[in-house]
Amino acid sequence: MAQQDFAQIYKSEVRGVTATENFKRWTTFNFEEYQEVSRKPFGALRVFNEEVLAPNQRMKINVASGMQLLVLPLFGGVDYTDNLGNKQFIRVEQIGAVLAQQAMTIELCNSYEKEQVSYLQIWLSGDVTVSKSSYTEFNFGFTQKNSLISIFESSIATGFIGIYDGRKEGIYTLKNPSNGAFVFVINGAFEVENRLLESKDGLRLQGIPTVAWEALSNDAVLLIFEISLI
Repeated sequence: MAQQDFAQIYKSEVRGVTATENFKRWTTFNFEEYQEVSRKPFGALRVFNEEVLAPNQRMKINVASGMQLLVLPLFGGVDYTDNLGNKQFIRVEQIGAVLAQQAMTIELCNSYEKEQVSYLQIWLSGDVTVSKSSYTEFNFGFTQKNSLISIFESSIATGFIGIYDGRKEGIYTLKNPSNGAFVFVINGAFEVENRLLESKDGLRLQGIPTVAWEALSNDAVLLIFEISLI
């Protein structure tokens, strides 16, 4: 049976918000206390949070068995530690990837004295066969504008990022037509599949073989994940 086309926009201003004096989180999908019928996970993409951590503050995260967790700094960087003994500093133009064969505990710390840090916390789950838990860092750089840069790949998801000049266009062809695509605008504005997306908006797409876009502002930054829906 042919897969039916489907699209859903997640506007930045209607995300779930959790805020304290030292921490703020914007939640695209259902997470902890934020639960909405229209915000269910998208295939293997379970969680997509933007988070801001105040200076000298830390955040503990419990990672369930079989889960992949990605940490993508947007501003500054975070100190990463876990119960396996891994210790790393994840900065802008890096992505930290945790693959949990068993339940894990990780901690993210903002060690800056005066500056906040912001990052994306992304959870993926699905048919992941691993022999042991692991932590890996992927490095990328915006060495070339107006094209996608690979930042992550696993059996259930592939991630890309790109920075674009105004009026530049791009297209991504899904590796598996039965997968879906999730698009997130980190900065600026884009027209994606004839839909306007502004900073921190997301778009869910399925049932289409390609994703096309045009940047509507200079230095606009786009994140694309191809996601397994099985």
